[in-house]
Amino acid sequence: MTADSSDLQVPVHRFNLNLLYPLDAILHAPTLTEAGRRVRLSQSAMSHALRRLREHFADDLITYLNGEKQLTPLGVALRDEVRRVMREVDGTFNFSLVFDPLTSSGTITVAAADAIEQILLGRMQQLLVESAPKLVVNVIPLDPRDPRRVLDQGADLLLLPVAEALPELERVPIIEDHMSCMVWTGHSTLHGKYEIDEETYRAARHITARDERLSGFAGDAHALELLGARRIVMRTTSQAALPGIIIGSDLIATGSVWLFQHYASILPVKVVAAPFERPRTMIVAQCAPHKRRDPMLGWFAQQIEEYFRQERRPPP
Repeated sequence: MTADSSDLQVPVHRFNLNLLYPLDAILHAPTLTEAGRRVRLSQSAMSHALRRLREHFADDLITYLNGEKQLTPLGVALRDEVRRVMREVDGTFNFSLVFDPLTSSGTITVAAADAIEQILLGRMQQLLVESAPKLVVNVIPLDPRDPRRVLDQGADLLLLPVAEALPELERVPIIEDHMSCMVWTGHSTLHGKYEIDEETYRAARHITARDERLSGFAGDAHALELLGARRIVMRTTSQAALPGIIIGSDLIATGSVWLFQHYASILPVKVVAAPFERPRTMIVAQCAPHKRRDPMLGWFAQQIEEYFRQERRPPP
């Protein structure tokens, strides 16, 4: 008769939870000495902690061969999980029900695609400087193929299209976006025009960003055919590079109307209507599970929502 594996596990109340800190440091630091420095423990204390961790997990977790750090398969599996637990522990013990934007300090890590970062956060910078002078906003890139990864990287708030939202997290609608075109104000055939016909669109030379998303056109065969037929002569690394390259040329960019309106407000480019149906995409905010009750994060999301509801009318 074999024992169930759960019967062999050490009850958590018998495990010294203080070992979570050295475990996290050991799994992430390049050397044991550096791990000790990060948690302010001596070399001998770290060696003792590692020995106890190996006994608990019945696994070496990590080895150092010729100065090279190597994680065991279990060590690799624990690396992100321990970091997630540490964030939740820190969030619990540092949690406060009081947040005064004028006096409270803190850092909010926001995960967003390049275009959404510019649409939402760029416009709010002055507002944050005036209303929350001690608040720091840290933006990290969001991979649309795996949005959950940014939660493991410490993201507090996700800003993304509703089609890419995580189903298990609450969604807060922020703005409605749709596709449009952007051209230089001196474009040879679109000078003085604010819409482009299909013939001109097909004959034009186009520029795109590598992170262009066309998911909103699923099922629209005509739009997808037009977009697929574009003569793309340049692909940029990001949306931010588009206006600088368009200026002085007859190139056409297709993308977010909100982002293009922002460029048109500060640069000699303009927004023109695309020659196809423009389905609207809702941009939503999602909060990391361990931050659901954080008043600082709630205040920040509310500022984004109110800014776009009250201060700016949606572009046509």
